[in-house]
Amino acid sequence: MPVLELVSRRRYLGYVILLMNLPLLVWNAYRFALDLSTGIRWNSSDFLANAIIIATSCAMTFILPFMIPVFKSRYWLTDDGIKISRFFRGTTNVPYSSIARTEIYLKIQRDGKPSSEAMQYAKEAASQLRKGGFKFTDYTNDDTTIVLLISERRVYLLSPKYPKAFVQKLRKRVGKLPVKMVELTHKGKRIREI
Repeated sequence: MPVLELVSRRRYLGYVILLMNLPLLVWNAYRFALDLSTGIRWNSSDFLANAIIIATSCAMTFILPFMIPVFKSRYWLTDDGIKISRFFRGTTNVPYSSIARTEIYLKIQRDGKPSSEAMQYAKEAASQLRKGGFKFTDYTNDDTTIVLLISERRVYLLSPKYPKAFVQKLRKRVGKLPVKMVELTHKGKRIREI
């Protein structure tokens, strides 16, 4: 399934996170190992400071890329569901039977940026889903094309290169699937069922 390329600012952020934090983590772990070999006591302030620095470096190096999409996501339609994969996050399978509906959000930027009213509509739609108890899992590569797969109590955000073709292929496997398409333009929003 063709996907949009990862936005350059996200890609650079991923490089920065790894290139800055990984050497710091290795250096701090090395210093910590040296301190332990010299017989540092586990209840001393130096031990505690080193442990906090290592924990923070681990969080910045491994947990941050897990939470924010700084690596390219990929999607596959399989016999039993949609497989979604991203580095650091692993592979997730969304069964077709769990998909209740789909929404497509397209930012049309030919004549300028989308209007603030259109962007406000998109933010309010996401806010309503969150208030309804849905949890969001972001697997987008670009924020100009976003497909929301609304599944039980979770919303998966994807960015296929051809969203209409993606939804048509999805409908062949899911069956009757309500799809709402929202185009965000400089004039406002255009909503239609497809």
